[in-house]
Amino acid sequence: MTVFCSFNHVILPKIIINIDIHSKTDILTIMQNGLPFLTKKAIDAALNSKWKEAVSLNLQILTRDPSSTDAKIRLGRAYIQTGEFNKAKRIFKEVLESDPINPVALKNYSLASQKKSEKNHITLADPKSLLKEPGTTAETTVEITAKRITASDFSPGEPLLLKIDKKTISIIKTKREEKIAIGTLNKDFVIKLNGAKQKGAEANANFVNGTGKNIKILIKCSLPIFKAERQDVRPYIKKGSIDEPELEMAETTEEIV
Repeated sequence: MTVFCSFNHVILPKIIINIDIHSKTDILTIMQNGLPFLTKKAIDAALNSKWKEAVSLNLQILTRDPSSTDAKIRLGRAYIQTGEFNKAKRIFKEVLESDPINPVALKNYSLASQKKSEKNHITLADPKSLLKEPGTTAETTVEITAKRITASDFSPGEPLLLKIDKKTISIIKTKREEKIAIGTLNKDFVIKLNGAKQKGAEANANFVNGTGKNIKILIKCSLPIFKAERQDVRPYIKKGSIDEPELEMAETTEEIV
């Protein structure tokens, strides 16, 4: 739109340019289409036995990250639960081609071959148990030292106990009402969690994922004793996949593991 303004008897054109920028909408769209958001929804769907939704979400993740083993395993389990055993076999076969000794893939490939579903395999944990919160949560990898226990014995979000002593912190799994020490945390966690304990803080952990004798757990403390992480994300596309656009988030934002 053009408006004419008078200045010292000279009429000058005034150009008004309207630029419509919906930054908040664009940011929300990026977040909702990003891998962390889709992964959270896929985990929530599995924890709440919404298997068809889990299939759809994990397929979306794999279009963006075709090599994601975690997404393939979640998809294969969802296929088993919906009775699509041939699709489950195919997806677990893909996992085993790149990781022939993956215990989760081996176990579920066998179930799919026998056309059986593990209705009680996934524990219905609180979906928030896998959320990372800046300052109060930290993720770490633990080697399982207990005999006859592997990553396949855990369920996503499964709660774990932490036995905090002055020099060691043991990770405890409950199996058939029996408490089993499966491993220990490193010295850095021992120092931080002992300091928090002296201030009256509480701490626990949840299983995230794992393979064989190595598992990833999320540690939570009621006091902010961990270094907050920030994500710097630059959207880009590389050949063969679409990487999710990352967005620098405020430190109060919650994200999923």
